Amino acid sequence: MSAIPLPGSDQPDLNQGPHILGAVISTTVCALVVVCARLFVRLRMTRSIGTDDYVMIGAMTLSLAGMGVVIASVQYGAGRHAAYLDADVNRLGLKLNFVTQPIYLWAIPLVKVSVGFFLMRISPNVYYRRILQGAMIFLMAYTFVCQMTLVLQCRNLAILWDNRVQTTCWTQETLQGLSYANSTINIVTDIFFALLPIPMLWKVKINARTKASLICVLSLGVFACAAAIVKASYISNYGKTGDFLWDSANLTVWIVAETNTGIIAACLPCIKPMFKKMLDSSLRYGSSRKKEAYHLQSYGHGTGHRESKYNHSQTRPEIGARRGVVANSLEDNISEESILTQKNGGITKTTMITIDRAVDDRGSPSGDAAGWQRDYPERVVEDRL
Repeated sequence: MSAIPLPGSDQPDLNQGPHILGAVISTTVCALVVVCARLFVRLRMTRSIGTDDYVMIGAMTLSLAGMGVVIASVQYGAGRHAAYLDADVNRLGLKLNFVTQPIYLWAIPLVKVSVGFFLMRISPNVYYRRILQGAMIFLMAYTFVCQMTLVLQCRNLAILWDNRVQTTCWTQETLQGLSYANSTINIVTDIFFALLPIPMLWKVKINARTKASLICVLSLGVFACAAAIVKASYISNYGKTGDFLWDSANLTVWIVAETNTGIIAACLPCIKPMFKKMLDSSLRYGSSRKKEAYHLQSYGHGTGHRESKYNHSQTRPEIGARRGVVANSLEDNISEESILTQKNGGITKTTMITIDRAVDDRGSPSGDAAGWQRDYPERVVEDRL
């Protein structure tokens, strides 16, 4: 059943509030889950939390704050026509709508700054580090300028939510031009941070498969770029009819989508160790079950020297004890001598030696392991993720 227009209005009483809430809450919750996974990896697994993580926490905090304000604004008319709202409700909804603007204005560049600090971890030389530093400084300076345009667009900002105020503001064309400029900068910087890993890792001496996977994972920022492009397509509708709570519905959805998509894309490379450990554990568990079943079958059904894996002079407790010694040696990463087999009255002894690499507080090889980074660049890059 279609909504009936209010007398004197040609617009039906439609409500985009549920659509706004669904998009904002779902994307923000997904981003929060991924950020929590990132912090778990950095704090518990790699123990290498850094500046990029702290900046990402700041971006996620702003995204959560923005979600709270958007939820409140929907309760006060966001996504509905002003003709169907009480004047006081409409004013409060417009005020909350304005509050979301600086929140997401800063959240989006903070995500990119976090990506910049992350790329500096794996940067192969000082040249790329300087490029990243310059890009991050530019982003923060430009965002500050955008913040000033929000504050200075009207002599009295109350006009943005209270039409009873008498003041002067910049023209609608000027504001839309600034919005397009901001969107363009966001799209260009999204592409920059997504494509920079290609030349950065191109000459790193790692195998092609690992290099391709790293570049693909680090280039997920293109999804945030796609959201920014869609958001830019709705700028022309904002303020077109003067019904701001209705006009800004799609713009709000895609601003939030751009922010949270960027957060998710920036965090996925950092939780690679978690996926790798889960996959290794799964493969190791399956392999150990198959191997154990083979050993038990061979021990239980063997009737002669050729059919049994172990000599008949060995008892089952001896086999279990010896297997436990070898397992503990591998698990504890300690060089240890283990008695493995007995043949014709003789003893065969295997000495297991493991080598640990020394690292300093920043996770870089040091001391006797100075040449390790040159010999194993693939592990160096993956350990810094």
